[in-house]
Amino acid sequence: MEERLSMSTEELNKMIAVKKMDLEECEQELHNRYYPSVVRVAMMRYISELRHQLEMFNADDLKKIENG
Repeated sequence: MEERLSMSTEELNKMIAVKKMDLEECEQELHNRYYPSVVRVAMMRYISELRHQLEMFNADDLKKIENG
């Protein structure tokens, strides 16, 4: 059972890392390149969603998951 929990935590950590990298890339692209307004709005919405998801999985939540 502990192996399964550790695997879930590891997978969650990987998912969070990917989301953080994606957020950084999107923010840089949005600020460093020209995009039509409709694309900018979509990017800003996606960035907002990524931020919200990352807030949901803060360090305290990860500790709760690890400790059961």
